[in-house]
Amino acid sequence: MLITQFLLENLRFGVSIFASFVFFAVFWLYFDAYTQTKSKKELFKISGFLFLSLSFLINATYIDQSILTNPVLSQSLIQNLSQAARFLAYVLLVLGLFQDPIEQKPELESKLSAFFPLQIVINTLSQVLFIVFSFFVFLLYLRRATVGLERHLKHLAFGFFFIFLYEIFSLSRLFENTQNIAVLRIFGTFGPVWILSQIFLLIGIVVIGKWVFGYLLKRLESQVFMIFISLVVIIFLITTVSFTGLLLNSLQNDALSHLSTDVSVAKYAISSKQSETLSDAEVVSQNPQIQNAVSSKDTAALKNLSTSILVAKKQAFLIILATSGAVLARGEDSERVGDSLSSDPLFIRAARGIKSSSIVVKDGALSPVVTIESGVPIQQNGQMVGVVIIGVNIDNAFVDGLKSATDLDVSVYGGNVLSATTFVSSDGKSRLIGVKEVNGNVRQNVLTEGKNYSSELSILNTSYLASFAPLKDVDGNTIGMLFVGKHQISVIQTASRSIEYTFIIAALLILLSIIPFFFISKFITNQFK
Repeated sequence: MLITQFLLENLRFGVSIFASFVFFAVFWLYFDAYTQTKSKKELFKISGFLFLSLSFLINATYIDQSILTNPVLSQSLIQNLSQAARFLAYVLLVLGLFQDPIEQKPELESKLSAFFPLQIVINTLSQVLFIVFSFFVFLLYLRRATVGLERHLKHLAFGFFFIFLYEIFSLSRLFENTQNIAVLRIFGTFGPVWILSQIFLLIGIVVIGKWVFGYLLKRLESQVFMIFISLVVIIFLITTVSFTGLLLNSLQNDALSHLSTDVSVAKYAISSKQSETLSDAEVVSQNPQIQNAVSSKDTAALKNLSTSILVAKKQAFLIILATSGAVLARGEDSERVGDSLSSDPLFIRAARGIKSSSIVVKDGALSPVVTIESGVPIQQNGQMVGVVIIGVNIDNAFVDGLKSATDLDVSVYGGNVLSATTFVSSDGKSRLIGVKEVNGNVRQNVLTEGKNYSSELSILNTSYLASFAPLKDVDGNTIGMLFVGKHQISVIQTASRSIEYTFIIAALLILLSIIPFFFISKFITNQFK
């Protein structure tokens, strides 16, 4: 998704620069004709195409607000300047085309009135005005090419037809701040409507570019001038795309590297919690009151002791067992006793005199429950009389604590199912637990092979840079995963200031190169005279 957004943002920049270049070429064609004829009626069209070129040049420096942080220039100012220049351009073109009489065919003279555009009510919104005036320009050029004798203007008319379609689809900008996710996906930046608008603009300027260069390349001075300008545009486009591409790739690799470290830190937090529960279990096993009560099977005393100790230690559960595995007391549920945990791996190890800690996954109502459990033998006078197991849940409070420390989203999986997460649903309250991670690479690398894995992937329909680490039980089996990630868009946001500088400098240098290249081309052509 990051690469897609990067390509689309650079596509928009490239198309805007190309559009500016093509409209500048049309301006130059009309200006070159004006230097020969000195016809003042051409000044409206000359100025119109110049402002249209400036409009797209300014628009090239605009970056979508969703990926821009700390802008160098006010994006609203850039948008307003671009819209003002485009509005003035369309007005001048319409005026120029209206006041310039067409070459008429005598037999069609009586039918001319049918080709005048119907009166259009102009909406105050700038985008609607662009649609209206671009449609006017298309119709007026089409009229000159069909009713009049200027057949060569047909390509220009078709080009402005696609510009008109571009303006229509650019209405999607009105929805860029909507809170409706479904509407935003269709009409928002980088959505299908936005992409179509850029495609129509590209088609329009290609058609117009083919038409205008067919004339400009017939004169040596114009040929040299346009070759210089074309080279400048191509060089800056390649440089801009390459630089921003390398920058984003470097930032993404750096972000993934940091996430690999962050997931190790989060795993260390779990290891620390394991050490804490193991220490608490050892303290309980060394309590003389517990030792005496277990030795004498005093369940009443164990009931009171286990409850008070559980509250003091702030753990999720505390279980005291006999050497047979029978439950003598539960601190979290004093009435549930008598059942057997003789098959529990922690009990088996503790019964052999081995203290250990493990991550355990158990079935829950909505999702698996992941816990940290520690088992320690209870000994009295060198003889084992029982076992204590203490545990804590790795729940939403735990991952929230990690997020507050790292500012990253954290999730814990039981198997490939979300057990605890910082992800919340659209209501901003409920957690999105119970969701399965189905990415094949994640499951293969983490759950099957037990390795850390970092990559970009879609999680809950959102693009993330993510790092996973396996969670293993006391026997070394992978029974879950730990996830740490950040929104992929944050990488572009980090690079946004550099990208904005690049776009602005490229646009300014292209603009500043016009004057020296004009004099250079003029000097070169004078050598042939």
